[in-house]
Amino acid sequence: MADGARDRSLERRQRGQRILDAAAELILRWGYDKTTLDDVARLAGVSKGTIHLHWKNRERLFLVLLRRERVGLLTEVRRRVVESPQQPSLHDLLLHTALVYQRHPLLMAVLTRDMDVIGKLARTEKAAQAGDALRSDFVRYLEVLHERGLIRTDLGLAELVQLVSSVFLGFFLAPPLVPAEFAVSDETRAQLLAETACRALAAGPESTSEDARGLAAATVSYLDESLSNAEAKYQALLGAGE
Repeated sequence: MADGARDRSLERRQRGQRILDAAAELILRWGYDKTTLDDVARLAGVSKGTIHLHWKNRERLFLVLLRRERVGLLTEVRRRVVESPQQPSLHDLLLHTALVYQRHPLLMAVLTRDMDVIGKLARTEKAAQAGDALRSDFVRYLEVLHERGLIRTDLGLAELVQLVSSVFLGFFLAPPLVPAEFAVSDETRAQLLAETACRALAAGPESTSEDARGLAAATVSYLDESLSNAEAKYQALLGAGE
């Protein structure tokens, strides 16, 4: 009996992932506004009623999808930063975050408010909260670095958030405005972004090896906490639909 229940639970979760995969593919192809649950059901090989057994509407389905994407992004960023031969740093965090973001087009669409992809969902409060969650964790990380003097202290937290946000968003919003002959690769863009932000945030030339160790510890702690929070929120939404 227990084995049968476990098998049914596994089958349900696998079916849910298949539905999410189909939704991701169609939203990137047609955009959220033009993607219907009928389309998702057809591609996933299930009935529309089956989708409703998991999630009550299209909005909830997309929010779960965003949560899953966020877990995937943070998992990959953490792996890259922790497994790097170098000591974890703010530069590496920004570099790998920028690189991995470019491999998660749905999250990129939320970050840049790409209306062709996310459409009217961008105007809903829940979608805004889903996108803001990733940024709020980073704000707390900046606050820790600021309090410990590991980044410049002549600016307040609000100014630092504005600075980093402008650099991060600017590097992703600028490419369509730059002439084709000046285009750079994703890797170069990420490297430039990380260097620009780090120079703007630097505490000064007197930084010590102890500071570097403190920054490394804070960076790993931020990644661990952010990933744990993201996984909990994703599982909570999955559970709400089951």
